[in-house]
Amino acid sequence: MTARLISNPTIWRLHCSQGRRDAVCDWLKANGLDPLAVLSTHDAIVEDAPDGGQQIKCTVIEKDATHPVETTVPLVVPVPDGWPHYTAPGMPS
Repeated sequence: MTARLISNPTIWRLHCSQGRRDAVCDWLKANGLDPLAVLSTHDAIVEDAPDGGQQIKCTVIEKDATHPVETTVPLVVPVPDGWPHYTAPGMPS
């Protein structure tokens, strides 16, 4: 199984400081996620899906919800080339 860490608090700041904030938000939207709901204080990971494809796992605050929930959506638009590549926690490097 492979997993790529796309964002966490440190990486989100890196995305922003390197001018990728809007690109990350557009990528989330293209994959069916509301960038305003995805918590930058938690990990966002692209990982292998049970169906053989890939999926995005992240934590969101759903509209009118009081607690964050982990969600998983299919990866429709791949991670752009040139974004930092980090192995997700607990995965072999």
